[in-house]
Amino acid sequence: MGIDKFRKNDFIDESDPLPAVGPPRGRWAEPYQAHENGLWTVHLRNPKSIRKRDSRLVATLTAGDLFTLGDLMAEQDALARASEW
Repeated sequence: MGIDKFRKNDFIDESDPLPAVGPPRGRWAEPYQAHENGLWTVHLRNPKSIRKRDSRLVATLTAGDLFTLGDLMAEQDALARASEW
């Protein structure tokens, strides 16, 4: 193996721009299903944003199926919008 294996364009310079991927959208991270119990769980991207607003707002939601989890997420989004006023 020669040194030509490590060409300059194989490295990312610290001044290079990041790839053209935008920041994540929405309040919620990607839902996942736990292997041990099969429950669907989702977390807020920024849980610190709910600490002082409203005691009904939660940082983590868990449900038996993905559709119920989506309903709970929509309910929490509505509560968050209402508490901003």
